[in-house]
Amino acid sequence: MTDPSPRSKAAPIYLGFGSNMWKQQVKTRCHTSKYLGIARLPGYRWFIAAQGGANIAKGSDADEVWGLAYALQPEDEAELDVIERVPVHFTKDILQAQLWEPAADGKPADPAQAHRTVEVLVYISHERTAIGKPRDEYVIRMNHAIPDALSSGVPPAYIENVLRKWIPSGHGESVKGIS
Repeated sequence: MTDPSPRSKAAPIYLGFGSNMWKQQVKTRCHTSKYLGIARLPGYRWFIAAQGGANIAKGSDADEVWGLAYALQPEDEAELDVIERVPVHFTKDILQAQLWEPAADGKPADPAQAHRTVEVLVYISHERTAIGKPRDEYVIRMNHAIPDALSSGVPPAYIENVLRKWIPSGHGESVKGIS
């Protein structure tokens, strides 16, 4: 569902499901963002759109999208709006997700433990659903994002069965502007 009404003053929880699982990229883009944990969108599927980047769409009950959740301040959200080219390329939807926070001892979130249901902000294109190949620079950024996702607790089976179907490994070169 598209977000037609203003949200509360609380910082929105943003779900990065593509290259924004790369924590350094998010920190560079959203200076005041705070990592919250891992999140899962049940009933959605992840794919590379014809434009060469990640998108999600409603799928079957068996589908799921995992990502990293961040608290965003208004200036962070405004910056992401520009980067994601809202409303031309993506729209902003508020969806129900399951959130697992990291353990108090600093260990990664554990999907085998209890989660809470939260509303998350996602950038999604309902029109750009044609399947494509990832852009070379996107493969590089995703190969930085995938280790962050794994070390944060995203299930390895999701990485192998979903992300690696689209993103080949071994392209870890630097990306201009992100070190």
